[in-house]
Amino acid sequence: MTQMPPPAVAGARPRTARGRGWLAAALCGLWVCEGRLLGRTGTYSSYSAAAHHAHLLVWIAGLLVALCVLPWGPLAVRAAAAVGVSWAVTGRLLAAGQPIPVWGLTESAALLVLLCLVSWRTTVRPAVPLGIALAAGVLAAPVRDADASGTTVVASALVVAGVAALGLCLRYRDAERAQAVAAAREAERLELAGELHDYVAHHVQAMTLLAKATGSLAQDERVAASLRNIQEAGDVAMTTAQRLLKVLQQDHPRREPLPGPDRIAEPVEAYRRAHPDAHVTFDVDPCFGAGLAPELAASVHRIMDEALANVAKHSPGASAVDITLQRSGERLFVSVRDDGDRGAPPRPPEESGGLGLVGITERADAIGGSLTAGPAPGGGWEVLAVLPVQA
Repeated sequence: MTQMPPPAVAGARPRTARGRGWLAAALCGLWVCEGRLLGRTGTYSSYSAAAHHAHLLVWIAGLLVALCVLPWGPLAVRAAAAVGVSWAVTGRLLAAGQPIPVWGLTESAALLVLLCLVSWRTTVRPAVPLGIALAAGVLAAPVRDADASGTTVVASALVVAGVAALGLCLRYRDAERAQAVAAAREAERLELAGELHDYVAHHVQAMTLLAKATGSLAQDERVAASLRNIQEAGDVAMTTAQRLLKVLQQDHPRREPLPGPDRIAEPVEAYRRAHPDAHVTFDVDPCFGAGLAPELAASVHRIMDEALANVAKHSPGASAVDITLQRSGERLFVSVRDDGDRGAPPRPPEESGGLGLVGITERADAIGGSLTAGPAPGGGWEVLAVLPVQA
């Protein structure tokens, strides 16, 4: 049987790269417009040569600061370079002692973008001095302008405060999101630990019972003593595992019975009942369930359930859903694909709106597999899990 390919997410352009492209285009357009504006101002200015040199200096500074927005190096280094360029130009113009209308729009816009990024993504220690320097650079720009008024300075201060607040809000949102993702992963680990306990307990109990039964029939006292030791070790292991699981899951002491290989189709039937208008196909490889370990069947059940819940949440208008379970060698392939349009580029589970994909991704990683989600070839969305076979 041929191997199922993963979803085609590599060809999609990341959202961050597209946003940087739009931002670079906006700054480039602003820089060109500012150059034309400064050229016209220099033509009719009474400062002649001094104005021309000042305008050229500000225009070049705007380009250099705008280049610092592009990801050519660490954000802290780019912010420090932008601060150095901006303050060097400001000091040069203020040292001339003759105010000229030269306020750099591109320079100020790029400084504001860097201020937002520094407040958002830089660690606290370098973010504080860099943020203050960037904010001061934006506020110093109107001071070197001959036409600047007090209202302009106040407006600049309000804009700086708003941009800094936006960056801090984004930082707080990301911190909350990271905590939620960590909590979802931890919850999935606890759930998987409970499942492993249930299955391991079954095998350990069988071992102790077999040792007890065999020990009662053993004629050799040394063999009987060894079997009694095996039985005692199994009982201790069971007691210890139960205590540890009780401590780990003290907030959720009751757990539902785990689904076995005979219940794999339950998520599909539940989705069909909830969405009678959708065309749902369920294709199972005849070799898929052969010798399938119960704990692996539970993971397949969990992945299918969450993937179908993801379809219902993010693609409510999907008219067709295809669920495929295949086996190739030592790997299992679980694919849930719909024809809905998510209307957004692919994102990692950590950056998506829900935490369900984060949980099943953690589960797949924990048992030695992998899970990917993204646009499928030919349209639609696909969640594909690749799991190792456990006999």
